[in-house]
Amino acid sequence: MRITNSMLINNLMRNLNTNFNKVDKLQNMMASGRKFEHISDDPIALIYSQAARNKLARLEHYQTTVGSAKDWLNQAETGMMELQNVMADAYSACVDATHDGKTDGDKQNIAQVVGQLREHFVDTLNAAFGDKYVYAAYNTPGDPAAGFSNQGIKSFTVVDDKLYFNGFDLSKFDGMPAELLNINLSGLNHADAVAAIDGLGVSLGALTHDDIIMLHKLKSDVLSFDVGPGINIPVTMNGIDMVLFTTTDENGNTLVRNAFNVLSDLYDGANGDPTSSPPVPSLSASELTLIIKPLQDAQNHLLTKTAVIGGRTRRLELLEARYEQDSINYEQMMSNAEDADMADVIMRLRIAESVMQSAMSAGARVIQPTLMDFLR
Repeated sequence: MRITNSMLINNLMRNLNTNFNKVDKLQNMMASGRKFEHISDDPIALIYSQAARNKLARLEHYQTTVGSAKDWLNQAETGMMELQNVMADAYSACVDATHDGKTDGDKQNIAQVVGQLREHFVDTLNAAFGDKYVYAAYNTPGDPAAGFSNQGIKSFTVVDDKLYFNGFDLSKFDGMPAELLNINLSGLNHADAVAAIDGLGVSLGALTHDDIIMLHKLKSDVLSFDVGPGINIPVTMNGIDMVLFTTTDENGNTLVRNAFNVLSDLYDGANGDPTSSPPVPSLSASELTLIIKPLQDAQNHLLTKTAVIGGRTRRLELLEARYEQDSINYEQMMSNAEDADMADVIMRLRIAESVMQSAMSAGARVIQPTLMDFLR
């Protein structure tokens, strides 16, 4: 076929344009550091890049949640250690009161210490973190209009020497069979819950079925955080779980005791009633000795709950370490999909520039001759 000058010029311009596009693409890669500028440049790499970005966004959310959960658990653990120290000091005071030679005046002095410990016990149960009570699940510190000053109604209150949780009397459960505390009523309707309680075959005493059902309903209310896909971890303990504990009496029966009531028994037993007529003396050493075991059991119960908090904290630390490693892996995945290999880009750019320069030099020689040059 006949090759004309215009055909040479058109082919030259088309080839030059291809080279210019290649150089332009490589220059954009070097300037931006990315492999692609448009979806059509590398659709597969874009899919991997977007997947990595979505994973990193979720990881960032869970890492923040894990950090908040650890803060809550640290606060809960601090409060529980404080409660355990209160029971330990009360135990020491009780042992001191049982020593021979202690007069009623000495025991009354010890009772004053126990009274302060009892008040601090309730204050610790009402500890708040941020805008929520630590041991009262989703309850907030009193009336929001009063601000963060605890001027509103506290979760744990004492009325007539009885401990209440959100207006629910916890003192009534002191001495009930332990089976009623350990039974699992979660997910049961009222009729099934009543049947489950009756199936234990234990005496309710002065309690009603509704009392037991309400106790378990309140006890199951715990603040929880979603710290991973399908992973929900409680970040506090319910205060009822710390106040009520199981122990055995002198007859070997397993029953429930109220830690506040145990402190009150020690206070009343050591103090007596010097203002009455005639004055009521303090309990004898042998009578006060009976309070030692419940105090020890309360300590052990709180230590067990502290160990549970420690286990949850350890689990969060493992999750945190895993999320950090996952974040590194997805960052690498995103980098592999998006980031350009600068050494390779520079080498390819230099080659493309050389090819472009050679093409332009050859094109200049092709375009330069004209028909007049041939006619000469």
